[in-house]
Amino acid sequence: MRFQTDWIGGGSNACPEERATLCDLRIFVAEHNVCEFFDLVSNERFESLTVPSVNVAEGLATDWWRIFGGRDVTHKLLRYRTGFALPDLRLQFDGSTFDVSVRRLHSSNPDLIMDAAGGEEMHRRDAEAALSRFIEDVVERLADGGVRSSEVALRWKRVSRSRTDPDEQAFCEAAGALGVDPYAIDEQDNRLIEKAHEYLRGEPLIEFLAGAALGERSESSLDWVTQVESRPQKEAALPGLDEAADQIGPSLQRRAHDRPWRLGYRAARVFRDAVFAPHERFLSLDRIAKEMGSRTFRAVRIPDRIRALVSRGEGSVRIHLHDHRCDAGEQAASRRDKFAFARAIGDALCFRDEPRSIVNDLEAAERQATGRAFAAQLLAPLDQVLAMSEEHLAVDEIADEFEVSSRVIEHQLENQDRIQEACATAVLP
Repeated sequence: MRFQTDWIGGGSNACPEERATLCDLRIFVAEHNVCEFFDLVSNERFESLTVPSVNVAEGLATDWWRIFGGRDVTHKLLRYRTGFALPDLRLQFDGSTFDVSVRRLHSSNPDLIMDAAGGEEMHRRDAEAALSRFIEDVVERLADGGVRSSEVALRWKRVSRSRTDPDEQAFCEAAGALGVDPYAIDEQDNRLIEKAHEYLRGEPLIEFLAGAALGERSESSLDWVTQVESRPQKEAALPGLDEAADQIGPSLQRRAHDRPWRLGYRAARVFRDAVFAPHERFLSLDRIAKEMGSRTFRAVRIPDRIRALVSRGEGSVRIHLHDHRCDAGEQAASRRDKFAFARAIGDALCFRDEPRSIVNDLEAAERQATGRAFAAQLLAPLDQVLAMSEEHLAVDEIADEFEVSSRVIEHQLENQDRIQEACATAVLP
């Protein structure tokens, strides 16, 4: 993704900021110009949008911390149109990679069609460079046009200053995960971030706060952590996990340009082959726990939006699993517990550098996506699923064989090319 602004002087816009930043705008996604459009009034095709770019730059600068701190959030460029045409370009960040997508747009005001569609993946540093370069070009253009105290310039100066201080940047991204402005944060949200920081760091902190943005946001929402961690260690400890991680270590390393699902599928393949018998099916959570060295594992009541807490220390990994039996029928609860347990194991294996992490309901979040891929491939290996599908078993029948939800089997079949690609790179012990 990159922005190209061909400046136009002498614009007739009444607003000085818009007049100074009037340009022919092109935005390239996967090297395709997504600003090309067909004008339904003149019946002509144009290669650029003639718009003031200040509105887009100000919107991006204002939402900067939500863009880089948010998870499971799609940011639409159309939010910044303020009466001018823009492509339907969308950004979604999982913690390491941006999904940049463009959708076909038929606009009635103005009357035009933008038929570009598609997308690309961008590493954080590349997306950060593209967005900051565009904002800085606009700020410089405003200054050259004599507009030195614009909102975008003031906001970008503040954001830029925060980006130079690692602690301040971490706080700003935490606020962005909650969906709030770090420079206008209320006391309750500020206390929640400070409290969460006592327990969590880095991406686990961001993913917890992004999940909290959808539910309870008080600092007391973390009181349960100390309580569940104080229960008998035998109810949560899985002493075999670190041993397994050491055994299959090479395949647990995040590789350049790895997407979360690739790491999860690959880790599940080697973990399964190293620890369990070939073609074994996991029909109970207790069976998995026993293989990891625990015969006394117990689920526990924790907040509804948290599926598990992974804790490190005292010589072992501990998993505090949400007990779903009060939330659903016995069969549904058993399947949910087992899948959440497998997700937590995947998190504990693939991310060994933080003392705690949360398994929650976020979809587009790095660790959560890794854990889901791991759990699906661990509990319902693709080769076995495909063999059953070739025998004409229905999706719900295959799900019953593995005692997982039908959705897990559907995703395994839909993602079979991805899974095969990831597993082909696994380094078996």
